[in-house]
Amino acid sequence: MAVNIPEVSIRRLSTYLRCLRQARLRGQEWIQSSDLAESCGISGSLVRKDLSYFGEFGVRGKGYRVAELVRAIEGIIGINEPIRVVIVGAGNLGRALIHHLQEIPYFRVLAAFDRNRKKIGRKINGVEVFPIGEIKKFYREHYPQIAVLAIPPEGLQETVELLSRAGIKGILSFALQGIKTPPGVVISYVEIASQIEYLAYKIKKGSVA
Repeated sequence: MAVNIPEVSIRRLSTYLRCLRQARLRGQEWIQSSDLAESCGISGSLVRKDLSYFGEFGVRGKGYRVAELVRAIEGIIGINEPIRVVIVGAGNLGRALIHHLQEIPYFRVLAAFDRNRKKIGRKINGVEVFPIGEIKKFYREHYPQIAVLAIPPEGLQETVELLSRAGIKGILSFALQGIKTPPGVVISYVEIASQIEYLAYKIKKGSVA
């Protein structure tokens, strides 16, 4: 794989994958870069440039074979095999995340963790809730790859450090708070308020025009 690949190009792979899967569902065997670009809402030149970072795809004059490009992108992202996930926080958000992730074929939700003793031992759609203090033992037995944090900002740093010591390398946080990232750990954020603010701006800009 090429080095120094722009972050936005990596993130757009998921968009291409979603559009390609829709094309596959329509029974489409081949797709031109211009058609893929249109379905994804971007330019054809950008599609070709993004994919060129990861290899040679497509046939001149015919475009991309949909099924092959789906498999290739799944391999690049690393979802050609199930991704082992744990949820930290068994409240309303944690429960919703478990249900949602279980609907995605390449995610395997192994367990949930919480500090609340009343939640320990319960099952959420078949997923058992364990004490957060057992994460290291659980990691040695099941090797989860990613932890999704569905907890309040309080104690967030402590939880991240605990997960890092256990061996987890990927963390997704729903709390937009400055976290000192431990060495060897990648943290990504999902912040709903900022996304709604972005939509509000786009709507306002559209209404003015």
